[in-house]
Amino acid sequence: MVRVSVVVTTKNNASIIRKCLDHIYDQKFKNFICNVADDGSTDETLQIVKSEYPDTKIFECEECLGPAYNRNIVLEKSNEEFVVFIDSDAFIDRNWIDQAIHKMEMEKSIGLIGGKVYDYHTDKIQSIGGQTYFGGTVWLEDCHIDDKRAQIKEKLCHWLPSSTFMMRTHVAKDIGGFDSDYGYLYEDTDISWRVWLAGYKVLYFSSLESVHMMSATASSTYSHSRRQFMSKRNKMVTFLKNLEWVTLIRFSPIILMVVLVELIILKPKAAIFMGNIDPFLNFKKIFKKRKEIKKFRKITDKEIVTFFVSDHWKVIKRCIGGNLKFNSSLLKRN
Repeated sequence: MVRVSVVVTTKNNASIIRKCLDHIYDQKFKNFICNVADDGSTDETLQIVKSEYPDTKIFECEECLGPAYNRNIVLEKSNEEFVVFIDSDAFIDRNWIDQAIHKMEMEKSIGLIGGKVYDYHTDKIQSIGGQTYFGGTVWLEDCHIDDKRAQIKEKLCHWLPSSTFMMRTHVAKDIGGFDSDYGYLYEDTDISWRVWLAGYKVLYFSSLESVHMMSATASSTYSHSRRQFMSKRNKMVTFLKNLEWVTLIRFSPIILMVVLVELIILKPKAAIFMGNIDPFLNFKKIFKKRKEIKKFRKITDKEIVTFFVSDHWKVIKRCIGGNLKFNSSLLKRN
C-alpha cells in the first residue's frame, strides 16, 4: 500500500494545533505518518501534541529558522512515496489525502498537487493556484474570483500555496526540497517553480479542499518590517536563481520598475530597499543555487512562461491601489 508522510510546521500554535491534527487523523486514508516540526514553541503546543497525539513524530527545531528549513528536516528523514506539507493553521477535508494519492497515481507526471483553499474567516476562496508576475510580485488568480473560475475542476498552474500540498517524495528530494534560506514567504512559489524545471507538473485539483487561517503563525512571529524584508528578498532570489539569463535580461526593466514603485509607495522603505539589495550582496550564493538547479533542469523558460501574468501593468496597479493610469498594452508580453 502507498505510504504518506505528513509534515506539519508549527510555532506557538497551542490554540489551533488540535484542530489541524484532528483533521489529519480523521483522514479516510490511514497509511500515513504524521510529523510535527516545531520551530521553538514557548507555549503549550508541544505538550498538547505529546500528550494528546502520541502517534505523532515530533521534530523540535530549536534554531527557529522558519518553516522552509523545518520542512526539509522532516523531508530528509521521509522514505514514504508521498509527502504532504500542511501549515498548522490549515485544516484538510477528510478525503484530501485519499483523493490526492488517487490522482497522482493515475498521472505519473504530476510532481506537486494541491486544491481549493478557503479562507477560515470569510469562507471565501483564498486560492485555486497562482500565476507569477515578471516584476516580482505573485498574483493569486482568485483575488477577485468569479463563480465560473471557481468551478474549474483541475488546471496546471505555476505554483500552489504551501499551506497544503502533496509532492512525490523523490521529486521533492531531487530538487533539493525547500530553499531553507527563505525562512518564510515565496518558498511555495520557488519549490513549485523547480518542480516544473525538473520536468514534472504542478496541478490544481478542486476535489482537494482545505481551510486556511492565513499567517496565523507569521503575524505573531515576524514584525511587519521583517515580513517586508523577507518578501522582497525572497522574491528577488526566486527570480535570480530560477530564470535563465536571457529571460532575466529581457525583463530586468520591469523588475527594476516594480522595485522603484515599491520604494515610492510601500513602507517601511529601509526594509524594502534592503530586501531587494540583499540578493545582490550575496550573489555568490545565488550562483551556487543556479548551478544546483542546472543539474536537474529539463525545460526552458519558453516552456513555462505561459503560466506568467501577461499584463504587467494591471498587477502593478493592483499593488499600488490602482491610482495610476497607463496604457497596459505597452507592457503586454507578445
